Amino acid sequence: MCRVLIFGGTTEGRILAEYCHEKKINAWVSVATGYGRSVLMESQYLHIHENPMAAHEMEGFIRQNGITLVLDATHPYATLASENIRSACNQTGTACKRIVRESSENLKPGDQGEGKVLWVSDLEEAILALQKITGNILVTTGSKELSAFTKVDSWEERIFARVLPGLSVISACEQMGIKGKHLIAMQGPFTAEMNRAMIRQYDISCLVTKEAGHAGGFPEKMEAAAECGITAVVIGRPGKEDGMTVREAKELLSQAMPKLQIRTEKKKVSLIGTGMGGDDQMTVKAWKELQQCDVIFGAERMLSGITPTISRAVKVPFYTSRDILPWLDAHEEFTRIGILYSGDTGFYSGTKKMAEALAKEPYCQRYDTVVFPGISSVSYLCSRLKTDWEDVRLVSLHGRTCDVIKELTLNPRVFVLLDGINTVKSLCHILKEQGYHKARLSVGERLSYPDERITVGTPEEIKEQDFDMLSVVLIER
Repeated sequence: MCRVLIFGGTTEGRILAEYCHEKKINAWVSVATGYGRSVLMESQYLHIHENPMAAHEMEGFIRQNGITLVLDATHPYATLASENIRSACNQTGTACKRIVRESSENLKPGDQGEGKVLWVSDLEEAILALQKITGNILVTTGSKELSAFTKVDSWEERIFARVLPGLSVISACEQMGIKGKHLIAMQGPFTAEMNRAMIRQYDISCLVTKEAGHAGGFPEKMEAAAECGITAVVIGRPGKEDGMTVREAKELLSQAMPKLQIRTEKKKVSLIGTGMGGDDQMTVKAWKELQQCDVIFGAERMLSGITPTISRAVKVPFYTSRDILPWLDAHEEFTRIGILYSGDTGFYSGTKKMAEALAKEPYCQRYDTVVFPGISSVSYLCSRLKTDWEDVRLVSLHGRTCDVIKELTLNPRVFVLLDGINTVKSLCHILKEQGYHKARLSVGERLSYPDERITVGTPEEIKEQDFDMLSVVLIER
């Protein structure tokens, strides 16, 4: 199954994201800023990752989400980002396609109309060129490299910067001293008419731009500069890129659509008991099934336990039907689903409610449910105590109420699940108060983990000790 990740924040990235929405293709879209997210449409098929990522973070994201195709639609001048994307894809063995922005090939170095075009290779050369030009300067290269223009003579009076209208961008510009009427925070695209109006409004003698192609409004800037008879300083692209156009990327996605769209056959949901939590607590059959899943749900501690071994599946830290089922509705590309439950699926487990929810319409028509039992805390603790549990009464105080004294009166041995309110200390207090001060308590903590602890004693002997709030106790009369 193909899983797509689009690195966007550009016009090309937005167009490809909208195409995925239109064709009902589930895709992740990575943007570096809140503004990049704001221009993307809301869609159940688009899963947005906001914040920039280093190469190792990209690698982890690709592995965690099982990405099989990366579309690098970052800005033509974002060479470091593209380099990191290529590195992450090489490390993960993921297909990567660079989306190339079409250039304005009709515009060449030299004169144009009444104005003059100065082509420079980089920002440093652009600053040197500006030192030889008098008058006001309109900078349209974006905010990230704006500080370089403070090297221009009398920059406080001469520089007018056009940037995106994000709060963080405006704040950064003001901190470097570009503010007031010298800061033009507007969202493009800009027509040639709008560019002409700005040039005249601020009495601009020189416009600075990158050769950002049609998507970046480059032709409209050049047309306005020529008509107003001013100089245009153009920073050329870093180098010729190999890649595909947006149209070709759409065709690639279209070819992959049979693999991306919803399948008509039923999907499989496996409800899996993980035992006490150690990675050796699942049955072999359950473990083999887990390795076939493409998405796995469960509490974070259970997901972290399987992550080193099972890396291909997407891990989602949900464990109730009210969270899991809406997520599956919004992510229809997943067909092999695993849901983890601690202990045994038949012993005070969330498995029952999940199975009931999946048995109702419309989910019973879409999913086949299979249950894989695990090792219960009672069987594990009794095995560690070298005793049987065939005459043990099983009760739970984990988010429940139960008369433990009544149960102990009727049964020689009672096994109890505890929680943060019903603790070992409170249990010892009740037992002493009701005359069971000689009862034998075997308390199990962190069962199966390296720091497992089993404590045996009477209520009087252990009442002052501290125990994990999710402890289990075998009480023997």
